[in-house]
Amino acid sequence: MLAELIKVSKEYQAGDGKIIALQTTDFKLQEGQLTLILGPSGSGKTTLLSLLGCVIYPTSGDLYVMGRHVNKLNAKELAKLRLENIGFVFQQFNLLAPLNTEENIGMPLKMLGLHGREIRKKVDEAMELVDMTDRRKSLPKQMSGGQQQRVAIAKMGHQSQNYIM
Repeated sequence: MLAELIKVSKEYQAGDGKIIALQTTDFKLQEGQLTLILGPSGSGKTTLLSLLGCVIYPTSGDLYVMGRHVNKLNAKELAKLRLENIGFVFQQFNLLAPLNTEENIGMPLKMLGLHGREIRKKVDEAMELVDMTDRRKSLPKQMSGGQQQRVAIAKMGHQSQNYIM
């Protein structure tokens, strides 16, 4: 089980009232499962993804990600869980403009505390996986949108054997 929500809801205070961003929800995300989250604007899709991505805490219920009870994690533990297990591919890719392809891919590995040869090996594997070895020294502005997306996927995909994207 990669993630599980048990009677999870999310609410925000808005003046005297409250906004229900996600109604009480049960949800399981299994390893190897492809899951599509569909719904109209305002139905809670982004809130659900933010919960699964450990960006926000639930207001009520229990959230488990990679076997960890997210409700009980402090900010530092939550950041570590995200760094080691969760990858986001954003619509705008969020690559660092002054860094080339291999530097962008290697940045999360440096944050994990890896060094030199190990980073180079993982970066090389990730670039091969997304067929970007020929763009090793390219800056984001020198690449097409599709190439930038592949770099973003490589950047998050090598962090862990198991990850939520």
